[in-house]
Amino acid sequence: MLHAKTLADLLTALRFFCALYLIWLGLQANSLEAAMLTLWVAWVTDLIDGAIARRDPRQIHTFMSDHDLTADMTLSFGCWCYLALKGFISPAVALGYIALVVLALWYFKALHLRWAVQVPPYFGMLLVAVTQVPHYGALLIGWLLFVVIVIWPRFSRKVVPEFLSGMRNLWRTRRY
Repeated sequence: MLHAKTLADLLTALRFFCALYLIWLGLQANSLEAAMLTLWVAWVTDLIDGAIARRDPRQIHTFMSDHDLTADMTLSFGCWCYLALKGFISPAVALGYIALVVLALWYFKALHLRWAVQVPPYFGMLLVAVTQVPHYGALLIGWLLFVVIVIWPRFSRKVVPEFLSGMRNLWRTRRY
């Protein structure tokens, strides 16, 4: 019998594979539409995995549930690699950003910084989608708007204030 938690873990794991697939697509010709569709699928799994996991009456913690943010960051890394491999950003910028992120995450032990460093890769993918394949740009922007509407109560009362507080307190979380 497939438990809700198992399904949620499979959806989270799928994001790791989506990240690898994006990197592979970066090496392929004519892969832009497949990359944008892959990103959308990954974003869908990100929205529904938590909701499904909460439906499991066992309420257990698993490796995957503890590494949901890692899956998200891996996906953003896959997006960044895709953008670099396809020439949308220069290799120097890509490597510089990755080095900066690694150093910042090493220096600061802040959950909220892990959220923030995902913005440039996702914004880059959105920008490319809107300018190169507008129908996928509309799909991605429409999905983001849908997500914000669906999670607005939690987003506005918990996520945004928590993020802003965490970023304000960033220097308190640094390594000594």
